[in-house]
Amino acid sequence: MRHVTDSVPPQAYMILRAAAGILDGDGGREFVTDPWWALDEHGKIIALGRGPVEGFDEVMTRDLGRSVVLPGMVNAHSHAFQRSIRGRTHRRGAHDPSSFWSWRTQMYEAANGLTPSRLYDVTKACFQEMLRAGITCVGEFHYVHHDADGSPYDDANLLSKQIIAAADEVGIRLVLLEVLYLAAGFGAPPLEEQRRFCDRDVDGFLARCEGLLPHRSEALSVGLAPHSVRAVPVHALEAVARFAADHQLVVHAHISEQVAENQACADAHGISPVALVERAGLLQRPGTFTAVHAIHIDDADRARLRGHQVCACPTTEADLGDGTLMGSALQAAGVQLALGSDSNSVIDLITEARSLELHERLATQQRLCLAREQQPISMTLLDAATTGGARSLGVPHLGRLAVDAPFDAAVIAREHPLLRDVADADLLDALMLSGTSAPVHTVFINGVECA
Repeated sequence: MRHVTDSVPPQAYMILRAAAGILDGDGGREFVTDPWWALDEHGKIIALGRGPVEGFDEVMTRDLGRSVVLPGMVNAHSHAFQRSIRGRTHRRGAHDPSSFWSWRTQMYEAANGLTPSRLYDVTKACFQEMLRAGITCVGEFHYVHHDADGSPYDDANLLSKQIIAAADEVGIRLVLLEVLYLAAGFGAPPLEEQRRFCDRDVDGFLARCEGLLPHRSEALSVGLAPHSVRAVPVHALEAVARFAADHQLVVHAHISEQVAENQACADAHGISPVALVERAGLLQRPGTFTAVHAIHIDDADRARLRGHQVCACPTTEADLGDGTLMGSALQAAGVQLALGSDSNSVIDLITEARSLELHERLATQQRLCLAREQQPISMTLLDAATTGGARSLGVPHLGRLAVDAPFDAAVIAREHPLLRDVADADLLDALMLSGTSAPVHTVFINGVECA
């Protein structure tokens, strides 16, 4: 572990101290008591350690008291506008099978009612809720691109820019995952209610994405997101793979969320969705592809995804009756786990992390499913909520409290009823396996308090 315990560099601007927290260093990640972080004037960590430290008499110091400091969490998969249907999809109609597909009907109604200003408002509210929950970076899987009748706006990226503006106003870091949507299914033209999702063709989509690249900044990244193999033909997947490689962009896609998707892919191509994205070239660059959901996959698919990421969204997957992700099997196959709030019916990555573990316990009737050798299970879950999401979104410097990383942090109240009577040694386990984001009381981005 790279610690500096006796002095602070002369260029330090601020020292932050707390009762407990995470230190990331060359030797790995530790949960320690009495940590400190020295920041420069830009909010970057330039030294860290625990216990007494000398040489900071002239440096501004902020003592966070009986608080627990965790890295800012990274939400790898969000559809912000879907927050607007929270609570609206839980009543069975006379002829409603109450499936994913009936939920999708109501989601489409909400999507098609969005104006640019309404999209901005609901996205801003969603991102504000994320920030309050300790999420400092979000991957927004954005697929509402055009006017309600499917015609492009005069500015083809108007709605994408509304997402960017909402993130900028809130102050949250954004990875804008631009979605390609071309079909209603294998060989099927788009449905009428999907018109505003669809570009005219893959070349038009890539031209639109190229127009967004100059907007990238320290707080804004761009990635590509073919919606799913049923919505994007193989030739278009191949074009996305080439463009992403040329511009060093990450790629995300919904994969094997439903058994019906697997069957349709097998009928059309004779292989699984994971095998199809591999055939299209999307798995050639290690660590750059994220399969969202990936619930209904087998060992061969897990092997194909080795070195890449799967983003689990347990709350949404449970809400939609999708099935249970076997995270332990993915870990064993060398796949990195990330977490997402997806439909944003719940915005709480601590809840998502705990659910990832507990859902597998229910499915297997075993405990400690995601425990790794010589590491507390709570650290595995924290990794999924932080470094796993950061790797998925192509921002590996985030999700860490390490030298040269920005001080993006979620500060947890040690005196919250959830943690008040918990021993120091059990704090992280209590939070990640019994808690929620409720004890988050302060959030920092770049060393600046923002929530």
